[in-house]
Amino acid sequence: MLVVVLLVVLGALWASFQFVRPIPPRRLIMTTGMEGGAYAVVGERYRQVLARHGVHLELLPSSGSIENLRRLRDASRPVDAGFVQGGTGKPEATSKLVSLGGVFYSPLWVFYRDDDRLDDLSQLRGKRINIGPEGSGVRKSALDLLKTADVFDPPAEFYEYSMADAGRAMKEGRLDAVMTFGSADSALVMELINAPGIKLMSFSQAEAYGRLFPNLSHVVLPKGILHPSKRWPPEDVHLLAPTTNLIVRESVHPALVYLLLGAAVEIHSGAGWVHNDGEFPALKTQDFPISEQAQRYYKSGGSALYVYLPFWAAAFLDRMILLLIPLGVVLIPLVGIMPWIYTWRNRSKYYPWYRELKALEDELFAHPRPEHADAYRQRIDRIEGAVSRIRVSVAFYDEIFLLREHIAVVRRKLLHQVPAVSAQPEAPESDSAAG
Repeated sequence: MLVVVLLVVLGALWASFQFVRPIPPRRLIMTTGMEGGAYAVVGERYRQVLARHGVHLELLPSSGSIENLRRLRDASRPVDAGFVQGGTGKPEATSKLVSLGGVFYSPLWVFYRDDDRLDDLSQLRGKRINIGPEGSGVRKSALDLLKTADVFDPPAEFYEYSMADAGRAMKEGRLDAVMTFGSADSALVMELINAPGIKLMSFSQAEAYGRLFPNLSHVVLPKGILHPSKRWPPEDVHLLAPTTNLIVRESVHPALVYLLLGAAVEIHSGAGWVHNDGEFPALKTQDFPISEQAQRYYKSGGSALYVYLPFWAAAFLDRMILLLIPLGVVLIPLVGIMPWIYTWRNRSKYYPWYRELKALEDELFAHPRPEHADAYRQRIDRIEGAVSRIRVSVAFYDEIFLLREHIAVVRRKLLHQVPAVSAQPEAPESDSAAG
C-alpha cells in the first residue's frame, strides 16, 4: 500500500516539475540602448535594483528599439528583456514576446539652429537633419514624421550620427537640426538643452500629430520645470512622446518577471519632466500582449510573499505552492479512498476461502456422497490450513477467528452428514454369492 502511495506521489511531483520551475535563475540579460542614452541609463538602474536581490543583470548596448526588438525576436540570441518603443513593431506569433507595461515616456526632442522660431517639422525643409543610426527607434519615427511634414525629399539632408557625434556636430554647426528620443537621463538632451545658440522646438500641431500617429502622445514640458528660479523653459513646450515598454520573452521565469515589475515601480513611479507621479508603470496602449504576471501585478499588487519575504524565499514558496496544487489534487482523493483500499486489501486474503467453504457446504447438503468423504475432509483441511497462514492487520483478527468458527461448523456438518449416508444398510448379497 505504502509503495503504491509513494509511487503516486512521486509521479505527481514529476509531472508538476515539468511545468513548474521551483528556483529562478540568478542571471538575466537585458538589451538597452546607445551609450549615454536614456535606455542605457535606465538599464543601469535596473541592474542595481536586481543586484540587491542577488540577481545579476547583464546589459547589452544597442542602437535602440529596433535592434532591441530584433534581438528579442531572435531565439538564437541569449536575451531575456529589453526596452522597446511603442509603434516600433507589431507582435509576431513565433516571437513569443509579452509586455510588462509602459515604463516611461521618451519625448521626441527636436533641437535646431535658426534665427527664427520654428514650431513645426515642415519648417525643416532643406536643412541638415540628424535622424539617428540604423536600428534606432528615433530613425523610424523621425522618417515617418518628416514624410508627413513633406520634409523627406531633397534639398533636406539626413545624417545618422550616434548621440555623442550628433551633439558635437550640432554645436560645431555641421548640423541644422537633431531629432532624438530621451528623458532627463539622456546625456544628449541635457547637453543640447544647455548649449548656447541651440533651440528646442515646441510642436504647435502636437495634438494633430498625436491623432495621425496613435503611438505618439501629446505631452507638455511645463514652464520652469528645468530651472524654476530661472523660469526655464520660459513657457510650456509641447512635445510628442511614444511610450517605452518593457518587453520580455515568455520563457522568463515568473519570479524574475515579478522582480522586474517591482524594479519598474521603484524606478518609474515618481513624477518626471512630462508625466505625473504614479503615472508609470502602467498598462497603456501596447503593441504586445500583457504578460499574465503583469496583469495580476497591476490589478492586485502581486503576491504578498514578495512583500513580506526576501526575494529568494518568496520565489521558492510561490513556486512550491503551484507545485503542491496538482499534488493535492492527487492526494486528497487518494486519502479519501485509502480506508476502503486498506479494508479490501485485508479482506481479499480470506474472502476466496469463504467462497470455497460455502461451495463445500452447499455440496454436502445438496448431494452428499459418502464415497467422497476423504475428498471432503481433504478440502476442508486445505481451507483450514490456508486460513491459518493468512496474515492480516490486528483490526481483522476477529474476522479470521469467525472464519475459523465457520470452518468448524462445516466440519461438524461433514462428520454428521457423511457418516449418516455411509451408515445406510448395504444391499443384500445375491443367492449365488451366498452359496
